[in-house]
Amino acid sequence: MVTMPQRFLTLFNLLALAVIIFIAVNLFYLITTAHLRGVDIQKSALSQVPDVKEHGKFPLGYYRAIIDRDIFGSGEEVLQETGGEDFDDLEPTSLNVALLGTVVGGKQYAFAVIEEVKKRKQGLYKVGDSVQGATLKRILRGKVVLRVNDKDEILTMEEEAASRAEPEYVRSPAGKKEATIQVSRSEVDESLKNVHQLLTQVRIRPHFRDGKPDGLAVSNIRPGSFFAKLGLRNGDIVQGINGRNIKSPDDVMEVYQRLKSGSRVALQVMRNGEERIINYQFR
Repeated sequence: MVTMPQRFLTLFNLLALAVIIFIAVNLFYLITTAHLRGVDIQKSALSQVPDVKEHGKFPLGYYRAIIDRDIFGSGEEVLQETGGEDFDDLEPTSLNVALLGTVVGGKQYAFAVIEEVKKRKQGLYKVGDSVQGATLKRILRGKVVLRVNDKDEILTMEEEAASRAEPEYVRSPAGKKEATIQVSRSEVDESLKNVHQLLTQVRIRPHFRDGKPDGLAVSNIRPGSFFAKLGLRNGDIVQGINGRNIKSPDDVMEVYQRLKSGSRVALQVMRNGEERIINYQFR
């Protein structure tokens, strides 16, 4: 039987990988931090997704459904987002909820992460599920359609990064080394065609200091691999992205939401006891 700490660590590794993968497409999608020893990502098994209505704080097991269904796979069927309907004419939902993320695919693979703001309760929902008395009708890229009473309403993800007008680069404090690496989008797309092959190029595990999460430790980087081209080295500890520390799966999810529309990323890395910043430009 897989223990809760082991499941938490499995999630950590899956979300951690997505952090680095999504750095190349507009940066990552969900992906993970936690406790205890490393678990082989490729051997993780998908357990039955529980009923979100029975849980308060967003259960970590929910993320596994997203990863294990290979949301990055190029062969996945993608839903047509319009279907002849004009969703822009729908009124914003009157419900006090927030959309944290969506996974678009065939009906059985599409999910939305929705938070009930007042209760601070997060859950993973699929089409047909109920939230605050409304029914989730459609899941689109970055938005969902809710059936509230007898009418459709739209719920859209908020782009915090744009509203806060944060700088595209993180200023490197005095004493920190800084480098800029240009990444080819075409090379990124090619690398992501086979995620399982990508997983063999690096090992990512949680790193702790004084018993507390301190980032993602990177090792076993294959020479000439995608990760090597990102400027990462064996022994690097990825501690943050765009000035935000990576300490939990929630941190990774929030960072993804803030960065997915950006074209530049700054990675905070601890290397041989020295802090440094790696800026990425995608071309």
